[in-house]
Amino acid sequence: MSLGQKSDLRVLIAMANGQAAIGARAVFKEQGAATFIVVENNREAMQQMNSHQFNLLLVEDTFPDLGGIDFVRYIRMTNSPVSVAPIIYAMKEPSQKTVTEARNAGVNKMVVMPFTTASLVKNLDDILLKPKPFIRVTGYYGPDRRVNTNEYTAAERRKKQHGLFPVANQQKVFKGLG
Repeated sequence: MSLGQKSDLRVLIAMANGQAAIGARAVFKEQGAATFIVVENNREAMQQMNSHQFNLLLVEDTFPDLGGIDFVRYIRMTNSPVSVAPIIYAMKEPSQKTVTEARNAGVNKMVVMPFTTASLVKNLDDILLKPKPFIRVTGYYGPDRRVNTNEYTAAERRKKQHGLFPVANQQKVFKGLG
């Protein structure tokens, strides 16, 4: 099940690093994204999110004002369709601590800066072709963090829990229908 097409992409590129933002914009343009807007700080991001409905975000770890992790947490806590938008997190100096923090904040994929076109496209393809349901439980809202690619064969207890946002619903939001 696919999340959507690359031509459906409406991307917010939240990066203070101008060169990286220009490179990312070129990649999304090359991939056929419908919209790609670059913002350099938290204030600009909020303004753009009020006037556009984004379905993918690329966030830099050193994003000004809030910082990348807190900006991701803010996105996940909003009561709007952008809260379920996939987030690719760009890190300059990844460590076990920062990777864990990003994952726990609700990041879908991570890329190390300086990133290559291939690494960004691979992460984009993974998001579109292998979407994960969103989980909302106390202390966490974001994509299912399980990384095992084998089919889950045991009884799925999460379906009985409140807070599961299935991929089918994400597809509607991704296409601007939800």
